[in-house]
Amino acid sequence: MSWESIASKDLLSIPQSQNLSATHLLASPDGSRYLLGNSNDLCQLDESYSRVAGYGSSPDAGSRSLWTGQGLLRSGSVISCFLACQRSLRQYIAKRKIERGLRLYEQNNQTAAVRTWRSALKGTCRREDCFQLLGYLYQAHMDWGKFREAIEFGHQQLGISEELDSPNMRAETYLNLSRAHASLGGLERALSYARHSLYNECGTKCRSGLVHLTVARVYLEMGGFSRALEGLQGAHKIAIAIGDPSLELQVYVALSELFGRLQDNNKSATYASKAYDLSRSLQLGDLNSCHHRAALLRMAASLRKQGELGDAQDYCKEATKLSLISGDQATYTRSVRVMGDIYRKKMDIDVCTKNVHGLYATQFSPLSFVLFYFGDYREL
Repeated sequence: MSWESIASKDLLSIPQSQNLSATHLLASPDGSRYLLGNSNDLCQLDESYSRVAGYGSSPDAGSRSLWTGQGLLRSGSVISCFLACQRSLRQYIAKRKIERGLRLYEQNNQTAAVRTWRSALKGTCRREDCFQLLGYLYQAHMDWGKFREAIEFGHQQLGISEELDSPNMRAETYLNLSRAHASLGGLERALSYARHSLYNECGTKCRSGLVHLTVARVYLEMGGFSRALEGLQGAHKIAIAIGDPSLELQVYVALSELFGRLQDNNKSATYASKAYDLSRSLQLGDLNSCHHRAALLRMAASLRKQGELGDAQDYCKEATKLSLISGDQATYTRSVRVMGDIYRKKMDIDVCTKNVHGLYATQFSPLSFVLFYFGDYREL
């Protein structure tokens, strides 16, 4: 067959008003089997979409927009599904960042952990996860001795707990604020927050024990030794009942400090030794925890008062080293003060003066200088 014979059949003679499509050679569908009941809606959707895309003009300029008028933002629409998937993805990434921050913190990489948690805080949208992240950031800054920053995170937690109207969250938040204010010396405010925490408590024994411990520490600073002892006894009962070694360790540290101020050096050393043994029995990853550093420092202070200056110096050096590794300014300041007391007992004035300069370099609290120079002389 030649090209001329094909051309003679006039196969390409298509009217000018007709468009060539891929369905030109297909049979027409059976209308009885494929009903289009909403053909008018489809026409309106097509017309509205053309107006949104910029093609043609709309006679009714005051009508509702395409997205609200045609219901494209319903739960089953594509856009809603896309937004839901986006939220789920962001939440998944935030969860992974939280877990990564916890691993970094356990590996004594606190700075990277805090940076990761801050990034996760920006990406999460669930209020419960935000509350949890703020709690981690609060604890990290408390371990660093940055109590004012910890108070800011506590106030953010308080806002979320009020927003969700959760008594359990409020109890935890008030406890955090009480601990931070007690560390800063705001004793009356710390007691007020502790009462609010107990009022909102929902049966969490560990948190109740921490509240009793915080109240006891406040009364210890205020000189109310009998009420401090009552609070420590209550916290110790709760620690034994629930089997919490961390709470028990903190109670022993506080008892050692209490009897040390009461000039009962033997009991002070006994409770310090119990606290140190408990800190050694914790997991290996917890050896650089703030409780372990507190136990080391109490051992150093108790042994110094008993005149065992060599052993006291070893414990104090260990506490100083761990506080430097973890960035704990509060423990580092106290360890420098205790080390200065040890060298003063040894009559090594030059090294004692170096510790005074080191205490000044921390720029932590003027109260440290008062304790450094006059703390020991109340024993005389």
